[in-house]
Amino acid sequence: MNYPNVPFRILLNILSDTLMYKQSSTFLNRTCKHRNNSTVRALFLILLLFCSMAGMAQTQVTITASLGTVGPTNYSTLGAAFAKVNDGTHKGEIVIKINGNTTESASVSAALNASGTGTSPNISSYTSINIYPTTTGLSITGALAAPLINLNGADNVTIDGRVNAEGSTKSLTISNTSTSSAAATIRFIADASSNTVQYCTLKGSSTATAAGIIFFSTATTTGNDNNTITNNDITCAADASRPLNAVYALGTDTKNNDNNTISNNNIYNFLSKTTASNGISISSYNSAFTISGNSFYETASFAASGVGVEYQVIRIAAATGSGNGFTVSGNYIGGRSAQCGGLAWTKTAQNNAFTAISVTTATGTANSIQGNTIQ
Repeated sequence: MNYPNVPFRILLNILSDTLMYKQSSTFLNRTCKHRNNSTVRALFLILLLFCSMAGMAQTQVTITASLGTVGPTNYSTLGAAFAKVNDGTHKGEIVIKINGNTTESASVSAALNASGTGTSPNISSYTSINIYPTTTGLSITGALAAPLINLNGADNVTIDGRVNAEGSTKSLTISNTSTSSAAATIRFIADASSNTVQYCTLKGSSTATAAGIIFFSTATTTGNDNNTITNNDITCAADASRPLNAVYALGTDTKNNDNNTISNNNIYNFLSKTTASNGISISSYNSAFTISGNSFYETASFAASGVGVEYQVIRIAAATGSGNGFTVSGNYIGGRSAQCGGLAWTKTAQNNAFTAISVTTATGTANSIQGNTIQ
């Protein structure tokens, strides 16, 4: 038999013990004899279920906008939704709702470009973008040898992991499982500014010394400025493939990344067992970051296997590029849970240099380093 409607064929097989049918010359002329009305009702309900499941793949992401195509318009991935913002389909104040789990492209980042860019007539035009889940336990995942989410000059974007952007529960995981040196989970590049990532679980496994789960990258004119990373859980995508930096920043000469805030995050299970690694590493061409209220810890005893490997929890090495004016305050380093809670952070197997806070900057505005707890 050749059924053009595959779900219906499956249903016929499932119900073969209760549904008798015979085939005529075409599919539409097939007749069915049902043993009883309950079988008909069951068939109808299952057909509805299959139709619903077939549509689910197109409704993981929904966009509404104040201008252009206002929607709601459905997409299967965040990357597909961003593409329609980039080409000017959706404009103005934009809301992107995550309704189901998405698996992003394995070859192309979910990239959001700056408003006002593109090629006529496909010019992006937005004033703000708010992204949040509509139910608990959702994820945006990929295995991409590039940033999973790339804020490419994007401004005024909020990625909020709370259901309907309310409450305090983290309900959205964003994870790039690639161990490539080019991988990151969220990258700020090309003057991406005034963006916020909050209440998410952020995971990554980049093996690059100059990248991280969160990556403040190069600039074109002004720097990637005034971004906020707050109230997130930041950790490895897998214990066997830990990143070399949880958060990393490396800017551009004369275009420093300035006034970014990394606050009140739980950064855990982040040090590589084999290679020198850091929690937060701020390198050249960055200035005036605020690093405050974060908790750094391991959830179990940490067994390093790398000989002579050096670990630093907060590392600022920003003398190149005249970096200064950093604030490092109220952070917690140690324990097995937030705020140095639970058992002690213990390390076994190798003798390794361990630095809790290291700061090297240029002269100029004084740095403020105070109120941190190491225990």
